Amino acid sequence: MKNKILVFDIGGSFIKFSLYFEDRFLTKGKVVTPRDSLESLIVALKQIHHQFIDESEGIAISIPGVVNSESGHMVHGGSLDYIRDINMIKVFEKAFGLPVSIENDGKCAALGEAWRGSLEGISDGVVLVIGTGMGGGIISQGELLKGHHLSAGEFSFIRTNNEFTNNHEYMLGFQGSSVTLTKTVAKMKQLPEGSITGEKVFSLLEEGDQMVQSVFQAYCQNIATQIINLQSILDPEKFVIGGGISANPLLVITIKQELEKLYEHSLIDFVHANIEQSKLGNEANLLGAVYNYKKSHHIEM
Repeated sequence: MKNKILVFDIGGSFIKFSLYFEDRFLTKGKVVTPRDSLESLIVALKQIHHQFIDESEGIAISIPGVVNSESGHMVHGGSLDYIRDINMIKVFEKAFGLPVSIENDGKCAALGEAWRGSLEGISDGVVLVIGTGMGGGIISQGELLKGHHLSAGEFSFIRTNNEFTNNHEYMLGFQGSSVTLTKTVAKMKQLPEGSITGEKVFSLLEEGDQMVQSVFQAYCQNIATQIINLQSILDPEKFVIGGGISANPLLVITIKQELEKLYEHSLIDFVHANIEQSKLGNEANLLGAVYNYKKSHHIEM
């Protein structure tokens, strides 16, 4: 049956995919994202598309990097460093022979949350997506805020100090990364890198591991500090925390606790940020990509 949209959420670690039909996702899956070349990425996507070649009528894509969703031109692909100064809509249309839409992954998350998630009915909101970096998107006056250079919501690039250095450890994308959290815990436990997952971190927290608790609180405090900054700049009604690690409610609970500590010890009466766990979880990017496809191709929502 046609009238189905094949959706790709291309991340730094995995490509999540699904068929969307009549307001719901059908088959879902994920494969490892090739990190060596654009050619390898296309091969991986075409292998997925081949499974649905007789069903899908269009391709909706969420992808990291700076993207002009109207023209398809990408300045860069974020963590996919083989994508640079190229029109990816043309590349994908040639590969699939189908209509294609494309948008930045963090902006897709914001679109998804505004359409069917935690920002539905909210005029001004911010989505923070915690993954291999710190992505996200901004809804301002009911519309996706893209910015003059299409980089609004690139929270990974927020500096956390004023030293004259290009050390990436001073970027929010490093300090707020779930990968940094798991690597820090592994190092502290003197375990091999990659041996600690996000699930294991929460397991250790539930067991009352004080060393891990200290690392986790500092991690959440870094995020809380930047939420105060973003609240001061954008004054949103709500922040939504997404990304794989946010599936455990303890993340948002601890960020809220760290926020309250910062407010309590401040001499300034800040506007207190309203924070909520994403209702959509890993579906936010997928839904946002569908929304972008329908809007781009003038299909009724």
